Amino acid sequence: MTMRQIIRAIAAAFFFALSSAGGVASAGEKIVLLISLEEAPFKQTVAGFSNYLSQQGIQAGYEVYSLEGDAARVGPAIQKIKKSDAKLIFTVGSLATDAALKEITDIPIVAGLVLRTDNLRKAQNATGVGLEFPLETQLEWLQRFLPQAKSIGLIFNPDENQKRVEAAARIARKMGLKLESQEVHAPQDMPAALNNLSKRADVLWGLADNLALSPQIAKYILLFSFQNKIPFIGPSSTWVKAGALYALDWDYADLGAQCGELAHKALAGVPLSSIPPAAPRKVMYSINQFTARQLKIPLPEDLVRGAKLTY
Repeated sequence: MTMRQIIRAIAAAFFFALSSAGGVASAGEKIVLLISLEEAPFKQTVAGFSNYLSQQGIQAGYEVYSLEGDAARVGPAIQKIKKSDAKLIFTVGSLATDAALKEITDIPIVAGLVLRTDNLRKAQNATGVGLEFPLETQLEWLQRFLPQAKSIGLIFNPDENQKRVEAAARIARKMGLKLESQEVHAPQDMPAALNNLSKRADVLWGLADNLALSPQIAKYILLFSFQNKIPFIGPSSTWVKAGALYALDWDYADLGAQCGELAHKALAGVPLSSIPPAAPRKVMYSINQFTARQLKIPLPEDLVRGAKLTY
């Protein structure tokens, strides 16, 4: 089912429910949906967004632009959006969000499925919900999964993550943990960084980093984990499927509903400059039971039962 078909189905269901109940919705709020990809997480996020607004009695007219991961589609879509009379733009994914933030300053923008919200904070007309869980949340879950781990290995590119790693070190100390961090500036720095951590870390934490956790580096990190019996905490379920012990995960429909709450405020006239971007409010996770067995890590039954995905 395409994004347009999803929106039509949601709108039709809402119209039927409204007619049956005899209610009255606010008329004609035109919302542009600018979607980076037509994949399941994006569709679920859009559905959560639309369902939330319909539950608030907002009968929106949706104009959908799907970029399908193609940067060449960005320019034409943005030009059409600029000429529209949209009351709000909901961007889903980094490609869509970055394009809208760069080109549009006079229409409220609510963003979803972006890793970090730094660019949203710089824009007067934008807010949204990022994918990154607070550092405290990530470390709290690490303690739940690995209560015996006290030394946390972390490899990072300082150009991207210096401030986050400094903040993580402060939080870790308060929690009785020690952060053993290693800087890398190029892929060839990874072997030495991993070797330095082999005797110092109880666990390797995969803080999102475009260099340290790039796809070409993945096999080295996972091989290091198995060879040294040091569990790796992945940044996503894709890493868990490949061999990471676990990763925090998302309820995409709820992320969409969170974005819908922000959109509802914007449509009511609240300036988005006064609404800070938010982190996901619902924490889910994926686990790899094969990895746990190989590394001889006992996983409590309640954690296994509560997993969104298991491998």
